[in-house]
Amino acid sequence: MRILQVHNYYQMPGGEDTVVASEKKMLEENGHQVRTYYRHNSELDKYSLVEKWKLLTSTTWNKASYAEIKQAIQEFKPDVCHVHNFLPLISPSVSAACKEESVPLVQTLHNYRQMCANGLLLRNNKVCETCVGASAYRSVSRKCYRDSHLQTFAVARMLENTDWQQHADAYLCFTSFMKQKYVAHGLPAEKIHIKPNFVEHLTHADVQDRPYLIYVGRLEENKGVELFKEIGEKLPVPLLVVGDGVLSSALQGVQNVKLLGAKSSKETRELIHNASALLFPSRSYEGMPMTILEAFAEKTLVIASDLGAMQSMVRHKENGLLFDPGSSVELLDKINFVLENESLAKAMTERAFRDVEEQYSRTKNYELLMNVYEQVIG
Repeated sequence: MRILQVHNYYQMPGGEDTVVASEKKMLEENGHQVRTYYRHNSELDKYSLVEKWKLLTSTTWNKASYAEIKQAIQEFKPDVCHVHNFLPLISPSVSAACKEESVPLVQTLHNYRQMCANGLLLRNNKVCETCVGASAYRSVSRKCYRDSHLQTFAVARMLENTDWQQHADAYLCFTSFMKQKYVAHGLPAEKIHIKPNFVEHLTHADVQDRPYLIYVGRLEENKGVELFKEIGEKLPVPLLVVGDGVLSSALQGVQNVKLLGAKSSKETRELIHNASALLFPSRSYEGMPMTILEAFAEKTLVIASDLGAMQSMVRHKENGLLFDPGSSVELLDKINFVLENESLAKAMTERAFRDVEEQYSRTKNYELLMNVYEQVIG
């Protein structure tokens, strides 16, 4: 099978980029040919003021990307085009290029972008569903995208001028929770297929000592990391923080919190593997956090917000622990529970590891992806 993979990279690497690379590798190792059409937001650094102004309309329809994708289709003759992210440099024009060349399009919904300007269903650090099933133009007055009226208008215009029911032949989402939200917004349920992410590596080594907690991810308000300031001095063991972001300076000097900055994938896995628990205090619904899957695969207990995708992945006191989002008291309580109940924590990590084998393995993921590809091609 020949697959054209389309993705617009953000300036700060994230879970979407990991998924794109992993899927490409999986497809190629199973004998398929993959051609890529990638754009990167670092291109914006070279844009003139006029070019940046044109993003108000090109976010909805990018002529250059449309022409380049159409040319790639004519040269490569793919059986299917798989789009991950197209904002802001590729735009939904990829759909027209595919339709004109009679190539089916599959779109992975990594977040809630098709119904929310900022893609998070989050406003003022709280869950917001104002635009679910309604006009995206509601977001403009609230400056939901990058705290800018103009940039929010550009995204809202794109959302309102795209026929999402016809845009793709199939949509992939990660959890039943995410599918429910998209169906509520108006996407046809029969077009939405649940295909979780997967992890490449499963642990085979036991851990003798777990002397710390760990957080892996961006240091931003919506990730809930401000809770670390509240619990720092009360933590019985250190908390290692892997990642960067705007709140890194706010966490500097917090007792028992050690900022490690960005680490390689291998280093991060090793740090997760040796931790007592991975903390995931996000205040947003999330898509499907790869760090949770990686902790499952490394037999490290997950303590996550009782919210959105985390509710779909973590079953409380069965394969991990959930706490009330934003509650430092509950988070600290769950941390102490883990450290004081080692045998129960180990049983939960074993259950989480079996979940990886049964639901989040490369083999299962490939099977689900091929079923969708064959359906839209057929």
